[in-house]
Amino acid sequence: MSEELEEERRGRVVVLTINRPYRLNALSPELLTALGDRLRQWAQEGEVRTVVIKGAGGKAFSAGYDIGRIGQTRGDPLRYGLEAVQEFPYPVIAAIRGFAIGAGLHLAMACDLRIASPSARFSMPPVRLGIVYPIEGYEMFVRTMGPAAAKALFLTGRQFTAQEALQMGLVHRVEPEESLEEQVMALAQELAEECAPLAVQATKFIINRLALGPLSPEDVARARQLMVQAFQSEDAREAQAAFAEKRKPRFSGR
Repeated sequence: MSEELEEERRGRVVVLTINRPYRLNALSPELLTALGDRLRQWAQEGEVRTVVIKGAGGKAFSAGYDIGRIGQTRGDPLRYGLEAVQEFPYPVIAAIRGFAIGAGLHLAMACDLRIASPSARFSMPPVRLGIVYPIEGYEMFVRTMGPAAAKALFLTGRQFTAQEALQMGLVHRVEPEESLEEQVMALAQELAEECAPLAVQATKFIINRLALGPLSPEDVARARQLMVQAFQSEDAREAQAAFAEKRKPRFSGR
């Protein structure tokens, strides 16, 4: 694991901390590659059921891509890391304090859920830098926020508060500074322990595909296969038994 990306495992939850506070947690190629590698490994192993991503130091989730490193590596490490987040079969939560700017905000948007503190500040500044953001970024923001909110974000390049971000659909919740971590971890543990893994995987797959537009026949067939698999699973039977016995289910992912 890269020293720029710290890992802390708490049961079936892993907390990944972007550990570059001296650069406001700007995203380096090495960090993004490590992020993509770890998520793909965990996706294969199936033991990690929720991932939390946060920034070290409290001043920033991430202030964007490390501009000084542009062009220094082969391939596209930003796309590699973002696709790993989107394709991870279980929920990924962004816990946002301080700045989430440019590619740092793009990373947060790739997560399934975004929870911010009141100190969080959001910006997409390409127009103020005389550049155009990669088209995949525009696509994700338009899908998530809608074109009107995406235009407000990208055309102005201005900075938005946490409450404004909540209204725009950039984040799902705003939690008090002192309880942000506690609330994020409570949600992460709930998703990891109280939601059936096969059902979670199927739900994320279906929603992600629907966000891209009409489902292809292959997507529909895959979605139906996942529905049948979940319905016939041991976890579905366990959920029914737990409901009848008035206890929490113990899911195995089978």
